[in-house]
Amino acid sequence: MNAQTQADSKTAPFAIPTQCRRFEGRVVVVTGAAQGLGRVIARRVAEEGASVVICDVNEAQTQRAAQRLAQETGRPFLAFVGDLSAEGVADRMVAQTLERFGRIDTLVNNAAALIRMPLVDFTEELLRKAVDWNVWNTLRCCKAVLPTMIERHYGRIVNIGGEAWRTGAPFHTLLAGVGKGSMVGLTVTLAGETLRQGITVNCVSPGGIDSEADGDPEGRALAVRDPSWNPPEAMAELARLSRSRPNSMGRISHPTEVAAAVAFFASPEASYVTGQHVGVSGGMAMI
Repeated sequence: MNAQTQADSKTAPFAIPTQCRRFEGRVVVVTGAAQGLGRVIARRVAEEGASVVICDVNEAQTQRAAQRLAQETGRPFLAFVGDLSAEGVADRMVAQTLERFGRIDTLVNNAAALIRMPLVDFTEELLRKAVDWNVWNTLRCCKAVLPTMIERHYGRIVNIGGEAWRTGAPFHTLLAGVGKGSMVGLTVTLAGETLRQGITVNCVSPGGIDSEADGDPEGRALAVRDPSWNPPEAMAELARLSRSRPNSMGRISHPTEVAAAVAFFASPEASYVTGQHVGVSGGMAMI
């Protein structure tokens, strides 16, 4: 077994198989779905019968992911490429989805800029990028899907948070403090706003994820993530802190473990659950 295979299989024993068919006839939009957790969420809901729209900024990777997932699951996929934080882009995504599938049942706000570094090292440009890709994309997507959900009196919105906002992890001021932390506040307030409109809004916060176990290791070659966003010294310190945390299971999650929780909130079964936040983090943070 080579080093790459070892890295990709370290959480394989914890993979969660799909055993439900809750999304027959339904349409699910997943942002940031060209790779990692988003790709696994998209596959999970497709395996349960959904038609899926995957959104990302990387055209080659998004198109490839849509084609591969369609082949693997036998379900229809639509690839939408664009920066959802920019004005009008989320509206175009909704328009294309309605033209192709005629409805939107679920929105999963997974897209994020995974930037982990000391706040003092952020340039002005990177500050703006972090807020755009961790806050504005989710706001614009929620606003864009709400009219059709309100009209149909049905909708599921699932925001992907992250446990670092409540554990005080260093180097997460923009990613968790501003970005993922805001997902929790948005979840609660938007849930209250849509309480009588047949729409539920909930939040799932992962801890560490084995994102390389997304089922498409070749696709990482197409990634455009800037390595400077996660400097080695910051990542080494985060790894040290993770190993020393006493109340965790001592491992990172397989992405299917997180996708299973997302699928529940995204499904018709979550009809009486709204404004809730759940950590899927192996005990990294507890109530």
